[in-house]
Amino acid sequence: MNSLKNQNSYSITLSENTSPEVFSDNSWIVVLHSSRIPPHIGILINGCYNSLTIKGHEMNVDVRVLLKTIQQKKIETVFLKLKKHPVFSLDYQNEIFQIQVKQFTQVKPNEASCLSPIKLFLTEFYAVQLIEKEMLYELVERLKENDYIDKALGLNIENQINSTEFYFPIYSYEELQDIILKEQTNLYKK
Repeated sequence: MNSLKNQNSYSITLSENTSPEVFSDNSWIVVLHSSRIPPHIGILINGCYNSLTIKGHEMNVDVRVLLKTIQQKKIETVFLKLKKHPVFSLDYQNEIFQIQVKQFTQVKPNEASCLSPIKLFLTEFYAVQLIEKEMLYELVERLKENDYIDKALGLNIENQINSTEFYFPIYSYEELQDIILKEQTNLYKK
C-alpha cells in the first residue's frame, strides 16, 4: 500500500460533541494523546476507566476525574463508543477487563503495550481476532469494518481534524517497541 492510501484509510469520523454525561454509560475505547506516537489507550466502562501503563495498572479511575485531567492538561483525546454487547452487562465487561489488565505487570517492550489488554477484551466480547503486532490505527480500521463502533467523539483536538475526520498517527511495531524501551529506561532513571 502506498503511504497516501495508508493515511487516508486510518481516520475516523467524529460526531458532534455532547455533554460529559454521555461518558458515564456504555463502553468506550479512550485514546489519550491521540495525535502522539504512540497514543495511550484505555477502556472506559460505565464511567470506570482502566488501562495498562509503563508504571503498571491504572484501575477504577472515575470518569469525572479522567475528564477533569483531560480538560486541565488539554490532552487530545478520541473516544470510540463500542456497540452495546447483546449478552454481557457492562459491569461484567468491566470486571473481565480489569482481570485482563492485571494479566500484565506493566507496559514492556516486546511483551505488552497499553493495547494488549484491549485486544483481549475485544477478542472476548466482540470476537475480534487477536493480531499480536497490530497497531491501534489498524485495529480501529477493523472495528469500523465490522461496525463495532457506534460513534466517535473528540476532546481538545480542534487543531488536528480536517472537518470531522480525525487521522490516527501511523507508526510501526518496531517504532512502538523503541519508544516503550526509552520510556521504561527514563522511568528507572527517576
